Amino acid sequence: MLSEKSLKPEQVEAIERLSTRKTTLLVAPTGAGKTVICLSAIQRILAAGKLKRVIVACPAKVVSVWPKEVAKWPHLKGLIVKDLTGEPEIRSAKLDLPFIGVIVVSLNNLEWLLNQDHYADGIIIDELSKAAGRQTKGLNTKVRGDCFIWRVGMSATPVSQDFEKLFTMCRRVDKGKAFGTNKNNYLNKYFYSDYMGYNWTLKEGSSALILSQITKLVHMVGDTKEADLPKLTEEFIRFDMPDATRVAYKKMKKHMLVGDVAAVNAAVRDGKLRQLSSGFVYNEAKAVLKYDGARIDVAVDWWLARKRPCVIFYEYVEQGARLNQVFRKQLSANIDDFISGKGEVLIAQISSLSHGVDGLQNVSHDALFFHPVWSRDQKEQAIGRLWRTGQQHEVTITTLVCDNTLDDVVVARVEGRAEWMDLFTKHMEGR
Repeated sequence: MLSEKSLKPEQVEAIERLSTRKTTLLVAPTGAGKTVICLSAIQRILAAGKLKRVIVACPAKVVSVWPKEVAKWPHLKGLIVKDLTGEPEIRSAKLDLPFIGVIVVSLNNLEWLLNQDHYADGIIIDELSKAAGRQTKGLNTKVRGDCFIWRVGMSATPVSQDFEKLFTMCRRVDKGKAFGTNKNNYLNKYFYSDYMGYNWTLKEGSSALILSQITKLVHMVGDTKEADLPKLTEEFIRFDMPDATRVAYKKMKKHMLVGDVAAVNAAVRDGKLRQLSSGFVYNEAKAVLKYDGARIDVAVDWWLARKRPCVIFYEYVEQGARLNQVFRKQLSANIDDFISGKGEVLIAQISSLSHGVDGLQNVSHDALFFHPVWSRDQKEQAIGRLWRTGQQHEVTITTLVCDNTLDDVVVARVEGRAEWMDLFTKHMEGR
């Protein structure tokens, strides 16, 4: 049974930090127990009378997780946590109830909440890197508002892509103390821009300067999974596309056109190229034009080499349809069935299993990424569904890569993003 004594030293240290500081950028890997850390800190602060109500803004899939977490930990008994879900009138009814505690809302509904009488004087933003990508000026102003005397931003990988987003992320937590309040000044100080001002490159030595500015703001929760869990192994299975598909792929890449399928810009073209590497492409009417089943064949061979419970992550609807067809005999209807042993293959869109899912680690230790994933955050969170507390076997993560396609670019880019985070981690650990 869980108790306050079950908390790890890293979690206790994080609770102490949040309880005693008014602003924190909390960096914690998937499975580090961010929810119980934050709730424990909130309980202490509320009990001390330093706050009255705290907003927690998080991905929609995780909203219901926060109230459930309270029931797991006896030391959190009595802490009121209300999730604001449903239609606006339902959310408003819960919000109007007089109570001291926590209100949890999805990131999508955060702006709605901030326009209500929320009576909150503390705020936590989970997945701060995603929230920082929102361009809503009203949201920026209200999050930084004076009503919030205690602010926490959470992220597993705050520099998963580059250092540009750090400005917005940190400003939402510290109201500009680290980098000021003007993003252009931040960019011009630490980056070179191209002649159009669209792309920014770090100046030599700027990464260290940037990180030194936020050393006091950041608190990192150590990743103890490697010590506590079995080994994690990542591997890639490479394959080639048939000649006929390669011809279509080259036409789309060079001319942004193949048959009646046209790409209006480079971003759309890249999407079409990723589709073609899976043996199909969507036309303008959203119809599927089929080319081959090479990637599916490799996925089947991967399964036949194991024949044990596994999770397969896909991106496009057509990929899911093909996987459901070839694995129909082994398929689990849903997550609950898979966890209970009904079926051997769980097929899930990558975004659907990146948050708030527990129990897969008790069933499976094999996962297949049917397609390389652009988002390092999503990939790590998905891996964290299997490689977490309770896992008893070595976890193997496999990614299918079609040779000489955009798959190679995606894999290289994700590895490059890992270097950014490694730099961030080394600096914070060495302070």
